[in-house]
Amino acid sequence: MPATNYSNAAVGAANEQHSMSRQHILLVEDDQELAKLVADFLQSEDYTVVVCSNTLKAKKLLATQGFDLMICDVMLPGSSGFALVQQIRSQFKGPILFMTAQTTVTAQLHGLELGAQDYLLKPIDPRVLLAKIRVFLPPRQQQLVANPVLQQDNLRIDRLSGQVSLAGLPLNLTNAELQLLITLLEHFPLAVCRERLFREQLNREYDGADRTIDGRASRLRTKLQAVDPRWNIRNVWGQGYSISISVSVTGDAG
Repeated sequence: MPATNYSNAAVGAANEQHSMSRQHILLVEDDQELAKLVADFLQSEDYTVVVCSNTLKAKKLLATQGFDLMICDVMLPGSSGFALVQQIRSQFKGPILFMTAQTTVTAQLHGLELGAQDYLLKPIDPRVLLAKIRVFLPPRQQQLVANPVLQQDNLRIDRLSGQVSLAGLPLNLTNAELQLLITLLEHFPLAVCRERLFREQLNREYDGADRTIDGRASRLRTKLQAVDPRWNIRNVWGQGYSISISVSVTGDAG
């Protein structure tokens, strides 16, 4: 069977553009009615929204899933939204929006000083929230056109053409392998949860008995390591799949 060429991969990538373009938002909100209202509205605007009601669960989600943006209340069970942002800001690089009933100037300044991109006061019209999100999180297609090349070390992907090179050599991948590699490399070195991979790669909800993603990851790992054995795709227990590159261990030293 001939290897998939770059043009075929690019065509396939374009066909899957819609499913791959959904951006992931973490909503940390303990008001269940408000959380459902916001999540339903944003999902109708083609975002994927994960809701949690406390900072402990939020930290676990941020450590195991790749989110593009976080919306966070301030007054939460356990510790505050301020404490959460202070703890995760060095690891989470996406935009953070506080959405809270804490209206004092002191609170607003504190939230912004912690590194939040905006501080939104409740109640807020969902349409205004959407406009704010779009300021800090442009649609993925716009990001793709502005910055089509994705690169880590000697692994390079042109997401517009579908061309992949490793150590300067072209790497022939199927479209499914290409999409998996893009997703993993976009979140390097973090793991991407299996639930998200199922939604983005297979367009269906997670099924623990389905080994499709495992098979793709295994084939992709084999192709990468055939060129550069330092690259690995790991199934991280309880977190999902991650891509990594190890420090080269050779006999060159000395």
